[in-house]
Amino acid sequence: MTEEKGFYQLLEPKVTIRCRKQDVQLVQASIQKNIPIYKAAVKNNLEVRIDQDRFLSPDVSGGIEIYNGDGKIKVSNTLESRLDLMAQQMMPEIRVALFGANPNRKFLD
Repeated sequence: MTEEKGFYQLLEPKVTIRCRKQDVQLVQASIQKNIPIYKAAVKNNLEVRIDQDRFLSPDVSGGIEIYNGDGKIKVSNTLESRLDLMAQQMMPEIRVALFGANPNRKFLD
């Protein structure tokens, strides 16, 4: 699972995790493994709660969403969100492969 990466992205003392209902035990085990690693690296305590009221849709292929303490910041680590991110990052390469290089483009970053 990717809880630890989400913890580092938020760097919050309290987080809430949403997962699919069938993944709760797997996520709980992963949290128990990753909290000590996070605490040792960041030197801060971390309180993690799995949201038992709202789960991710069973249609999601897997993964988690991590929210900060007040729920205003979300880190989405579902398979679908990761695939969307990869597609966005690869769009310039796909565009060149399909249509060729744009002669009007000045910056290639």
